[in-house]
Amino acid sequence: MVIRILTLILKEEMMEVRKKVMVVLVVALIGLVSLNSAIFASGGPNKQDKVKVSIAADLDPASAAGMRIEGLTGDKKGRLYTIDLDSRQLLRIMPGKGTTETLTVLPRQATGMTFDKKGNLYMASGGGAGQGGVILRVSSENLKKGPFSPDKVETFAEGVDGANGLAFDRKGNLYVSGGATGNIYVVTPEGERTVWASGITAERPEQPIVVNGLAFGRDGRLYISNTSSGEINRVRIGKDGAFGEVERFAKSPLLYGADGIAFGPHDALYVAANERNAIVKISRSGKVAEITSNNNNGPLEFPASLHFVGRTLYASNFDVDRGTNSPNQPGIGASIAQIDLKKN
Repeated sequence: MVIRILTLILKEEMMEVRKKVMVVLVVALIGLVSLNSAIFASGGPNKQDKVKVSIAADLDPASAAGMRIEGLTGDKKGRLYTIDLDSRQLLRIMPGKGTTETLTVLPRQATGMTFDKKGNLYMASGGGAGQGGVILRVSSENLKKGPFSPDKVETFAEGVDGANGLAFDRKGNLYVSGGATGNIYVVTPEGERTVWASGITAERPEQPIVVNGLAFGRDGRLYISNTSSGEINRVRIGKDGAFGEVERFAKSPLLYGADGIAFGPHDALYVAANERNAIVKISRSGKVAEITSNNNNGPLEFPASLHFVGRTLYASNFDVDRGTNSPNQPGIGASIAQIDLKKN
């Protein structure tokens, strides 16, 4: 009888132990699930790009805050192009060789740059101080060789005040962001210009630039960076060219200073957040994640424009004394940063 009672007691104790173990396991599993959910939601270690940032070309080795460049684009041969705002020199850079050549001197300052399908180069000159905004053009023929005469640079379109970002649609129409004007212009292949959108205002008074970088996605929509509000909007364009309903694609403090934009691997949109010395990636679903950033010592120093060559992303360092990049005296100065995106 005693043995039977002891046996029953032991069974009850074992059942209690099992219950406690099960409770511990359940709590542990819930915690693990919560942790995994948090990692996934925040774009954890397995979701982040592995990047290596370096300087592809230091355009002003003698100074850390002298020469100023903003625009950046590239041709089909992988050569990069930018413009020194002070000297108005059009520069061509061979990043693999680290060499730079001066092609010509522009009639006026220019920032945003892009090529059309035929290899002609277009440059945005926003104007100001008595100058109206224009689009400059250099033919593909004049770009085939080395330096050429300034008189080969022609004015393609006028009346685009504040002109900065440039992007071509599939029909060959050129879209132009008007910076602080809040306008977006469209210029036909024949050079006829219309105000396509207007009335876009700044959210932060200290940052008056609104419409800035432009890029067309594979979905045919035009993506527009708003530097002041730290957001990316997108809009469909009707068959008649009409401006569709504006949709917010992403907004985040990570995007403050959103300047140049470019589509990269997996159709993700990459953004130069100039005020933060950062490059930010937005997935197709609109998820925002920072891939790299640094202080005012570089290698990113107020990155302004972006251009992809394969999985390599190039950024122009405008090096303005603002935000994280203030003061701008330390570091590299006017240069082209190279961000190598590696597969996870």
